[in-house]
Amino acid sequence: MISNNYNYILNGISHEVHLHNHIKIKSDPLPEKELLANKFFIKILCDLFDYLSIEYIIIKNTLLGQKIFKGLNIFDEQLEFIIFKNNSKKISKEEEYLRYNNIFIKNYDSYLEIMITEPFNVKAYIYLYELQNNHISFEDYEMKTYKSHFYDIFPIKKDIFEEFQISVPNKIDIVLSQHDINLQSIQFISYKKKQYIFLVVIQKFSY
Repeated sequence: MISNNYNYILNGISHEVHLHNHIKIKSDPLPEKELLANKFFIKILCDLFDYLSIEYIIIKNTLLGQKIFKGLNIFDEQLEFIIFKNNSKKISKEEEYLRYNNIFIKNYDSYLEIMITEPFNVKAYIYLYELQNNHISFEDYEMKTYKSHFYDIFPIKKDIFEEFQISVPNKIDIVLSQHDINLQSIQFISYKKKQYIFLVVIQKFSY
C-alpha cells in the first residue's frame, strides 16, 4: 500500500498525517484563524457536556477529522455532535448563562443549533438521538435520518483530539459508513475555500 505524509502547522503545533492511497487531498485547508476558532468552540462544547454529565459523540466529518488528523477536519467547517434527546433540557437550563458568555442556542425539534459570537463567530449542530429497540436514530438539519445499532455507539470512548480528548463512538469506522463516508475513497476538499476563491474572481472581473 502506497503511503506518504501530509504536514501542516496549527497554532504553532506541527502535525504529520500518514496518507494512504485511498486518501486524496484536493485543496488547501481552511484558513488557520477559522480552524483555531473551531477548535476553541469544540473544547467549550466538550467541557459543557462533561460539566452537565451529558454523554455525546462527534459525528460525520467532525469524526472523520478525528480519525484521520487526530483533531480538526482541516477541510470542513461543520461541527456536529449527537446527544440523547432528553439531555437537551440540561443545556436549555443553562441558556441564560451561555447567553451571558456570547453563546446562543436555537431549539429545533430534532437538533440544537449553538453559536458563539465573540471573539469569533462559529456554529455547531447538536443532533438529538432517540433510542428504540437497541437502535439509535437522529435527524440532521437537512432532515436526513441516520441510524446506528446501540453497540456501534456504546460504550463511548475518549480519544485524542488536538491537545485534549473527545468522545467518539465504539465502532468509528462503522459509524462513519452509516454517515455516508466511504473510507475506501476519501477526498478532502475545502468547498468553502473554493467558493471564496470563486467569489473573488467574479468580483475582480465584474463591471
